Amino acid sequence: MTITSATIVNRADVRSALVDELKARKRADPNYRVIDIGGRHNPWADEVTDAYVDVFPFATGKRLYIGDINDEVVWRNVQRDGMYDFAIISHVLEDIRYPMTALRWMPQIARSGFLGLPNRHTEFANGVSEYWLGQSHHSWIFTVVEQGGANLLRAVPKFACVEYFNHARPAPEDAEDQYGPRMLPWLRPELAGRDHEFGVRWEGDLPFEVPDYTLDLAAQVDMYRTLLAGAVEDPE
Repeated sequence: MTITSATIVNRADVRSALVDELKARKRADPNYRVIDIGGRHNPWADEVTDAYVDVFPFATGKRLYIGDINDEVVWRNVQRDGMYDFAIISHVLEDIRYPMTALRWMPQIARSGFLGLPNRHTEFANGVSEYWLGQSHHSWIFTVVEQGGANLLRAVPKFACVEYFNHARPAPEDAEDQYGPRMLPWLRPELAGRDHEFGVRWEGDLPFEVPDYTLDLAAQVDMYRTLLAGAVEDPE
């Protein structure tokens, strides 16, 4: 199995359900181990977590691996302690400069896991401010697409040109002639609330891709129009 599910659901509900599920697994198997990657800022699964990975030390009675998850050193340190059963990484991947290192390593240190992410609709909506789209500090936008009969996590870099789709700002004259329509046919504003969690579950493997992209502005704009379409996570 690989990516077993990808859904946009209420954040509080998905976290509560996951904690309950992991409690049940730990009751059934006292050796079942959970690791939280980057959870220091909001340890919402602490009652079921056995270990943390974070760039900064913090007060905890759990096993703590200190290091930058963009660097492989900390992952090798985790690996020396054997496989964990479940890994949580919640609202971290979109913030870091190179999430591909973490995506490659998670299946090497855990048998299954959960990715909590902002959904792509949120990144193209004025949910935080009427003046810009999404969260200004995010560097990546994620979606899951079906490819060859299996689900694949797609990581798309977030460039400043997302603002081309911001209808709170007037477009430059003749912009649509050069860059195409400012409407995103896949965008569903009703899914853009910050509490709409994009939750991805994986088991055994975590297939992902980072599409080729250029610094050409027209190509970047078209990337958001095309490569973020056709996702499997949107509710019917």
